[in-house]
Amino acid sequence: MIEDRPALADFTYLSASAVGKMHRMMYDYGPGNGTFLGLPFDQLVEHGPGHEFKWNGCAKPASVIELANTGPFSAVVLSVGQAIKYQHDIQIPLIVKLDGHFTTGKINDANYPRHTMFGTVEEAVQVGADAIGLSFYLGSQQTGEDVERIAKVRKEAHEAGLPLVLWCYPRGPLPSTTKADSLLWCHYAVSAGESLGADIIKTKFPSVVPPKQRDAYEDFILNEYAPRLPEVVHYLDLEPSREQLEEYQANLPAGEKPNYDSLLTKEQHIERAKIVTGAGTRTIVIYSGGPRVTGDAKAALTESTEIIMEAGGEGRIIGRNFWGVPIEEGLDLANTVAQVMTRDKYRRN
Repeated sequence: MIEDRPALADFTYLSASAVGKMHRMMYDYGPGNGTFLGLPFDQLVEHGPGHEFKWNGCAKPASVIELANTGPFSAVVLSVGQAIKYQHDIQIPLIVKLDGHFTTGKINDANYPRHTMFGTVEEAVQVGADAIGLSFYLGSQQTGEDVERIAKVRKEAHEAGLPLVLWCYPRGPLPSTTKADSLLWCHYAVSAGESLGADIIKTKFPSVVPPKQRDAYEDFILNEYAPRLPEVVHYLDLEPSREQLEEYQANLPAGEKPNYDSLLTKEQHIERAKIVTGAGTRTIVIYSGGPRVTGDAKAALTESTEIIMEAGGEGRIIGRNFWGVPIEEGLDLANTVAQVMTRDKYRRN
């Protein structure tokens, strides 16, 4: 049994209604035992309808909801407009995402904040939401605006008896040049989400910093961060050495896409993920599904889920790797992940 992670009894600041909704998601649905497996669908907003071509017709709300209702999911995540239109088709807990951004090129980033509100907490309540979802891009030019917006929505959500789920992703000029989903930034994002009052945080899996960003990553840590907090050099201790990176690159077959995460052992990945998870001392921490898995999807999802659960994470939100394939295959993969999460040693109080 996982210890030293928050139990629902720790969420005394929430109303009984909000705690009840968290219990519904983490015990009554999905893998149960205090774990969480979510199915998100915001692809048509974040990436545009062209994604329907890529996913061969899978990127349809009705198909995703059919998978959600059939599979071992704790909740389905929909944008507010889709939640309104499909509310009567949903048979499992619902997280309503109130914000997002559209892909309209460089002019989009220049002229309005990346995250735009699509709806309100009141609308989410009306469609039977079990939680409110919001995005937080740590390091973006809108970080300050995001903080103020989150504070307002958090207050409204809690008053309505709903927990708040924050998509805490490092984004912006500095994270981008120093590897946005690096250990440092994923750790910082969870810590920031905890400070902003999130009840559940969705974050990225901390990946190895590739050679082209290693100089910038080290420069930031050693010359900007460490002078104020010397201990942060430990982030560098948890990366592969430069010699490892160079040797790996030198032996990489021509045309093969590099996988720098393969330079770390499973135990090293667990150690890194423990640091990220540990920043949420009274927050449920769940991890995204990441890019589309290639090769043996079952083996890859099993190993990554084991790492997350061994590190104390409460679970995952996985989208395209489940709904981006025929429903039967997506259901099989989802059951594979759920079976890992239901192991006795990952039970929560």
